[in-house]
This record gives sequence, structure tokens and C-alpha cells, in this order.
Amino acid sequence: MTIWATEYRPTLSEIVGQNEVINEITSLQHFIFYSPQAGTGKTSLALAMAKDLGWPIHVFNASSKKTRGIDFVEEELLPMSRTGNQNQFFLLDEADQLTPAAQSALKGVIENSQGYFILTCNDLSKVSKWLQSRCRVLRFNPISKDDIVKRLSMIAGKTGTVITEGQLNLIADAHEGDLRNSINALQAFSVHPEPEGFINGLVSQGLDAKHFLTLCFRENDYNLALKETYGIPPREVVKTVFDYAITSTAKVDSIMRIVDAAAITERDLIHGVEENIAIANFVRLCMEGYTKTLYP
Repeated sequence: MTIWATEYRPTLSEIVGQNEVINEITSLQHFIFYSPQAGTGKTSLALAMAKDLGWPIHVFNASSKKTRGIDFVEEELLPMSRTGNQNQFFLLDEADQLTPAAQSALKGVIENSQGYFILTCNDLSKVSKWLQSRCRVLRFNPISKDDIVKRLSMIAGKTGTVITEGQLNLIADAHEGDLRNSINALQAFSVHPEPEGFINGLVSQGLDAKHFLTLCFRENDYNLALKETYGIPPREVVKTVFDYAITSTAKVDSIMRIVDAAAITERDLIHGVEENIAIANFVRLCMEGYTKTLYP
């Protein structure tokens, strides 16, 4: 089975969320692509640059035992960078995992290389100042939710995956700016025997929205439903229940009940209603429905 995050890697023109970085790569040099968060497009951009130019790119994961030491740098990278071909890239993913000795040796390799080095890392502090001074350091931002949803929607269309916009939003929310893991989640959703259960599992580890709504709608047990919210930030409770409800197959009037309850509680919290009171009222509204006399 192919991995969608690999199969649907973007071209240079399809890279999303990194406009400032794209503007900086027009002049070729050695680069360090850095972001504290995974899945922001560092590797994808390096591969897209090579493809756009029609150049070969030699890809290594510097976190493995074989590739993180000085022997790898001196015995493999050094000869490859002395072939006389200036039109090539060397991609070292997770370069912050290289040993200090390997980083010291890499400094000399980069200084005299034929071709361009691109190093990626999540922890820039673990990359030596020597390497940083020889490369252009570019920071990648987390991918926005809108960009993730658009990309997921495109992949869903190409793969024939039937998924709602609400479910796409839940996947994006669950992975907070990580496009690669969002795509992985979409692929997992596409083959999961219980897609709704899979989506519910992504929403929040703190609140089981399905169980909460079962207590509200079927069991009519206010006390147990309220206990489900204990220890969880009120807005997280409201958002978790709302997101689950609008992607569910429940009756429209039941979904509207949750929408009304969420809107009222969100307004209460914004207006400064004490959190315990607001969330207690949210549970009541989920059970009883929207009473217009509360907010004429």
C-alpha cells in the first residue's frame, strides 16, 4: 500500500503555508530548514526544489545509527560531494541528530562541496553554530487549518474517499499544523471499519463526546453527563461536543440542539459567566434543547 503523504507530495507551486520561505529560496545556497513542529513541509520543499530544477537529490535520514556519525560524513557524503556536479542537492533530514564530531566534519564538507546541502531539524539549538553560519536558516510555520483542510479535500477527491467537511476539520484540529500526520489520518480514516469511531477518537482524549451525548440524549442522566466534563477546560468541552455532533449521523433537530447549546455557552464564557456555571448550563441545554426565553 502506498503512503499518501509520500504519493501526494506537493510540487513547488503546491507548497502551502510557507510563503516567506518560498521567497527566500530563489537564490540557491546551503539551507537549514527548521521548525519545532513536524509536518510543516521541510522535506517536501527540498524534494520539490530538486524536482523543479530537474536535479538529483541524495536523501539521508541523519537520525539512524549508520548516518549520524563521523564515518558516514567522511566516507559517504564527502566523496559524493566531490564529483564535479554542482547541480545536485544533499538532503540530511533530522540533522540535529548528528553527533558533534559528525557536525564538525560536515562543516568542512559543506565548505568545499559541489552541490547544495539542505539540512532539516526540529531543534535548532542542537545544530552547531559552525553549520548555522554556513547555511541560510529558514523557519517553517505550522500549516494553517484552512490549508490543511484544502489539501486533505484534494487528496480525498483523488482517492475517492467519502468524508464530510466537518470530519476534515476535525482531522486538521487534531493534528494542529502538522500536514503530514493529517494526511496519514485521512488515509487511516479511508480504510477504518468504523470511520465515525476513528474520527471521535481524534477529537479529544479528555472527553468522550459520543458517551457524553448518550448520557444526555438516551440516558437522560444530568449528573453523570456533568461529571464527564470535570477537569476539562470548558471551551474544549464545548468544541469537542460541537465538532462531534455536526459530523454525526444524528437527526437534524438533535444536532441543532447541540449547536444552540454551544453558541449560548460560548457567549456566556465570553461575557464572563463563571466557568462551572456555564458548563453546567451547557449540559442542561444539551439535554433540554434551546429555550428562546433565555436569550430573547
